[in-house]
Amino acid sequence: MNLSRFIRLSCVLLMAGAPLLFSGCASCMPARYNIEVSLHPSLKDSSMQVDLVGVNSGGLSSWEGYSMSSYWKPNDAKRRDALDKVTFDFLSGSTLSATLKSTDPVWNKWLARGVSHVVVLANQPMQTDKPGNQDARRQILPLDNCHWAKGTSTLKLLVQQSGIEILTPPAVGK
Repeated sequence: MNLSRFIRLSCVLLMAGAPLLFSGCASCMPARYNIEVSLHPSLKDSSMQVDLVGVNSGGLSSWEGYSMSSYWKPNDAKRRDALDKVTFDFLSGSTLSATLKSTDPVWNKWLARGVSHVVVLANQPMQTDKPGNQDARRQILPLDNCHWAKGTSTLKLLVQQSGIEILTPPAVGK
């Protein structure tokens, strides 16, 4: 009788504690964000393209190491084959900002493929290719909702002559 009561009590405690045990694991998930890309006013007379490419963890390293000089060459295979790429065309004298809304249907495609990062690529003349975020023409945005400050709904980027700057603050300690 005591053993039966002990087993029932153990089961109840296990069931009650399981959500607490696993809640930390499930809370940091990829989230949809508005992604706002703005050109610095000094670039208002420039024409520039900015690509947003959703990548999953399996493809991230190939994007981190890919040559930005090659990516922006005409008919580059990597750029052509980028799945569900979003391109912003900033034409000389036109608007200085564009936003990919969190409600855009491309998010459904990205999240269905397990996208965990958005690679932001700006067609700017630079001399030396560098890996990852060291190349001023590329910024890699984690979509992990724990990476950004609580309540963040928009990731803001500023394209300057010196490269892309992420304006949205990360969460404390990130």
